[in-house]
Amino acid sequence: MREIKFRGKRVDNKEWIYGSLIVGYHGKQMYCNIVPITVCEDCFVMPEVYLVIPETVGQYTGLKDVSGKEIYEGDIIDTGYDKWIVKFDNGSFYAMKPNTSFFLDLSRETINYYEIKVIGNIYDNPELIRN
Repeated sequence: MREIKFRGKRVDNKEWIYGSLIVGYHGKQMYCNIVPITVCEDCFVMPEVYLVIPETVGQYTGLKDVSGKEIYEGDIIDTGYDKWIVKFDNGSFYAMKPNTSFFLDLSRETINYYEIKVIGNIYDNPELIRN
């Protein structure tokens, strides 16, 4: 079974936070919160909740690159030949080559075949995908 978790950049200090996603609305304004995944002995303790920038929220693909790093939506991956952006659409994860209509299916086999590595993400490293 695939692990379901998300990441997002905190509004207050711009650090990445990983955990469960809570989405809500205040009027027409959407807000996103992430609750870190922790195991606690006292189930009555209220976990910390962090407000994150909605545009930075990305889901974990359930896959890791060749070095063991988790792959999320918005990550930039390198095949050794090209750089790709990880996306999610119509129920599946894939990688899209910037400024083209080319896409790459994401699977363990694809990751191993191309020796895919996460080299950054579109929020912290947009220069990696500029032509």
